[in-house]
Amino acid sequence: MASDDPRTLPPAGDLDIRILREMYTAGGVSIFGIDPRLNANRIGRRLGLSRARIASRLRAWEATGFVQRYDVWPSPFLFGRTGITFDVRVADPVRKRELFERIALLPGAVAGIEFLGPWLAATFLVAPEDDPETLRQLLAGFSGVAEVGVPIPWSLSPSDRGLSPLELRVVRVLRQFPTASLGSVARHVGVSTRTITTRYGQLLDRQAVWFLPVFDFRALAEPVVAATVRFRTSADREGFSRALRRAHPRSLETARAAFGPMLSDDVGIYYLLGGSAARVEELERWVRDAPGVVEVEALTLVRLHAFPRTIDRLLNAALPPSR
Repeated sequence: MASDDPRTLPPAGDLDIRILREMYTAGGVSIFGIDPRLNANRIGRRLGLSRARIASRLRAWEATGFVQRYDVWPSPFLFGRTGITFDVRVADPVRKRELFERIALLPGAVAGIEFLGPWLAATFLVAPEDDPETLRQLLAGFSGVAEVGVPIPWSLSPSDRGLSPLELRVVRVLRQFPTASLGSVARHVGVSTRTITTRYGQLLDRQAVWFLPVFDFRALAEPVVAATVRFRTSADREGFSRALRRAHPRSLETARAAFGPMLSDDVGIYYLLGGSAARVEELERWVRDAPGVVEVEALTLVRLHAFPRTIDRLLNAALPPSR
């Protein structure tokens, strides 16, 4: 679990957004995370800023607890799994921590999102034969749960092949040491740095391994609003996205990736720095009044949660027995 008393990240919201936009491989927020090969040098060159400034900001993310860690996943599709997400409303918002601890023990639990107020989201990896209704009923049966929404399915991504025994070992080491140098990863795996460099690049290029930053938004000096917006048409969504970038450049959009939670063409999910708690309603009003908007759900992000047991079990089951 994240600390209850994170330090506050010094304000530099526009820079943070620009860095995140570069780091996400799909050009927007996506379930398969960031590109870990983008170091401070490369980000600085892309943004026209010094390496020192980017490196200082990235260190501040970790020092203040904004980035708790990176959760490394092998693509669940390589194991015959896909994802489902449930929205959950609790009776007492201050008891969400205990609920996340119970969710972490459910079969297939991998991640959660905590919002300010009574809502949270829980994500699970499931096999084709699994019944989502069983999970929904387990969630609904927890003490303090007032409502569980219908399962939100993920889009599917056909996998070209599984992971070799070497690649499985690489992923397991990356889960333990997500920010280690490739030389260090090679030593832990027991192969040469050249071999690791080749395999690591192949895993990333195939999107067979995902790096998901575990954010704690309490470390920021201003709120981050997640707005799910439904539009009249997909053209309205595209027009809104352009208008949002002009009017509120400190924002990110969920990428329309080949896999992840399914979004219809008339729905967009946006993340906006609120400026201050007092301006959150003003920001939501701007979204609601935009042309083509039919419906808006705006929630303030608190933190992300990662539950390691499911991924570890998939990897351990796939690895050949040690001699």
